[in-house]
Amino acid sequence: MTPAKRLQIGLIGYGPYAMHLARMALNTTAADISLIWTRSEKTKEQIFANGFVGTNDIDELINSPKVEAIIVASPNSLHKEHCLKVCVAKKPLWAEKPLVLSLEDYDEIIKAVEKAKVITHCNFGMRFGGVSRKLIELADAGEFGKPLHLIHRIDRSVGLFCQNSAHKAVLTPELSGGWILHHMCHQVDFVLRLTRERVVSVFCKTAKSASECPSEEAISAILTTQSGAIACLNDGLTQQHTEFLEYVGTKASGYTIDHKSLFIRGFDAENKARYGHGGHSIQFTPESYGDDAMRAFVQAVTGEKADTGYPVNVVPIQEGRHVLEVLLAMKQSEKTGKVVEVG
Repeated sequence: MTPAKRLQIGLIGYGPYAMHLARMALNTTAADISLIWTRSEKTKEQIFANGFVGTNDIDELINSPKVEAIIVASPNSLHKEHCLKVCVAKKPLWAEKPLVLSLEDYDEIIKAVEKAKVITHCNFGMRFGGVSRKLIELADAGEFGKPLHLIHRIDRSVGLFCQNSAHKAVLTPELSGGWILHHMCHQVDFVLRLTRERVVSVFCKTAKSASECPSEEAISAILTTQSGAIACLNDGLTQQHTEFLEYVGTKASGYTIDHKSLFIRGFDAENKARYGHGGHSIQFTPESYGDDAMRAFVQAVTGEKADTGYPVNVVPIQEGRHVLEVLLAMKQSEKTGKVVEVG
């Protein structure tokens, strides 16, 4: 039996998350990392030591006939340059989030993508977790009714600046855009995808563990959607990982702790006379794979359906523009102390 052909992927960047993407590609059993670009000669040596082929020539990677699709996982400030080069080569493009740090740059990439007519994926990971994916599926099916309220808090177990263990995105906001752009983009994208509504206003406050810290480390924001639904989002760096997510609609509500199981409470019309009683509850423990996003990308490029047992789909780059618009409004609100109208 002839083994299936594996998609040959070029990887731009080799930081900690890019290393994870390389492992993720191999885990799918449907993709290989054929070439990796890095600016550093030392990192190039590490790439070879890890069993991959490295290069310091970005054009060599993008134009290599061995590379069929490309992942841009370089520092955020370099995404624009690299994405535009991939569009010129007309190869499928996976871009890490945030795509870029300004709306002007975002529009330039969208224009290039649409001109090149290439498959794209912007890697918003919350869409692919089992619990959050199930929430989206139920919301799309109308199980929650009209959206009313969403609460999401996540603490990333990296550490704080005052403890000399800050995340690289906090230490180099000129490259990352700061913690709001670098990480809170996941939550904002999830709100937009779950409710299928635009955000019309934003209020945001932030805190740092030390005044000299280059970036915000704790973030609280209130977003209002076009129908009046409220999203209360909190994101921060701390010593341990915790997560809580709750979604309330006019027909049902759901919540999850540490993103493991999803608890849904619905409403039974026949019990409406019993105030505060009735209804029905159900618990989901939805399956997911750590490489679901990669499976979605390979599926989109090759046309071979992913063997997940549930649907996985790429996130076209165009869908991330309003995410960035909201994030920039959050930064403006934090700076001015005022509610910011969006778009």
